[in-house]
Amino acid sequence: MPAVSNVSSFRKVTPGMLASQRLAMSNDIPDIGKSEVAIALKRAAQPIGLTSTAYHVLDILLGLSKPDDWKGDNRPVVAISNEKLASYVGKSERTVIRAIKQLVEARILAYRDSSTGRRWVHRNDSGDITFAYGLDFTPARVRYREIKRQADEWQAHLNAVREAKRTVARLSRAIVDIVEATKDADLTDFLDQMQAILESQQDVQIKAQAVLDLYDLVMESLKEASDTKEKGSKNNNTSCEDDIHVTPLSNTSSPDSCLNNRTSAHADELNSKSDVAYGAEMAPEKEQAGRGRGSNQRYSGQKGTGKADFVRSETLDAVSISLLESACTSIQSDFGVALKSWSDLISATDVLRIGIGLSEKGFTDACGKLGRHVAAAILAMVAEKALRDPEKISSPGGYFRACCERAAEGRLALAKSLFGLAAR
Repeated sequence: MPAVSNVSSFRKVTPGMLASQRLAMSNDIPDIGKSEVAIALKRAAQPIGLTSTAYHVLDILLGLSKPDDWKGDNRPVVAISNEKLASYVGKSERTVIRAIKQLVEARILAYRDSSTGRRWVHRNDSGDITFAYGLDFTPARVRYREIKRQADEWQAHLNAVREAKRTVARLSRAIVDIVEATKDADLTDFLDQMQAILESQQDVQIKAQAVLDLYDLVMESLKEASDTKEKGSKNNNTSCEDDIHVTPLSNTSSPDSCLNNRTSAHADELNSKSDVAYGAEMAPEKEQAGRGRGSNQRYSGQKGTGKADFVRSETLDAVSISLLESACTSIQSDFGVALKSWSDLISATDVLRIGIGLSEKGFTDACGKLGRHVAAAILAMVAEKALRDPEKISSPGGYFRACCERAAEGRLALAKSLFGLAAR
């Protein structure tokens, strides 16, 4: 097929559009298949800045392109009218036209317009494209390595932010527990310093380093208080029985051991919608509701788990994190997420939500109806099905909402669907 990429005169040419046209006319096309490019594009959707409609349009266009058109130096072109595409997306034609323009200016697609503006593809007897007018994916093929690098960097950033949030939550609770357990020294000033760090508007990674430094200071002060008490006991020839409440603190009551059954409202404020509190590794059944609360109301009160997590928990009957991990293999490999624990699943919801083109409000509404864990499990199931059979699920976001409605009515057999995916 000739390396021609025309833009009709009725279009207002922009710098991004010109950049896409130059890429489409390139003769240096890497031999990258459809699946590799599709995965890279979906993983990089958020750093590229695609809207949910643009992502949905991209997903449909990828599904309509033929895998053979992506082989060798071929130029994959999709011919579909704006009217038909709008009916698939469920949006107006103007909205679809704006979404296509965004994909063109993001150098993913290029316009290949005919003189009449009509889109069509002509193939020879072998099925190869001879002439085609429509939307050309050649820019995405040429930029594959750049797009993949963007996706990898974005995933690394998400992992770093998630780890920073966990560090802040873990150490802030440890500091509260150490201060409350120490009777021989007044360490309450550290609580004020920690509060100032938690309430600051700094980046979460900077907060994590600040809390880590504060934790080191607390441990040094604790050691000094213990040494002072021990020296005083020796000078007064007292027995070691008087030090019995100090020794366990420095030798056996490690900061990590203080984390069991402890919570902190201030640490919870740092958790974003895509993260969960430290210690949520256990399954989200009613046993979480009975977890202990700290005695210090100022620093140790935790917001209770949403009632919706338990009201319809029958949806998670027979569903374990091991089952989810076994069933959802595609999302783990394609999106680079881990499903070792419920915490990992909750942390991956933003990636999965963007992966299926679901709006943030759509997922938030589902969490309000069903609870975060149930909504996350359904999201993982839908994303897995969409990756395995993209042609069968034209609107993954709509499919997710339908599943949530069935779950709210008690008619969703989530465990059965996951077992079916695991068997396949």
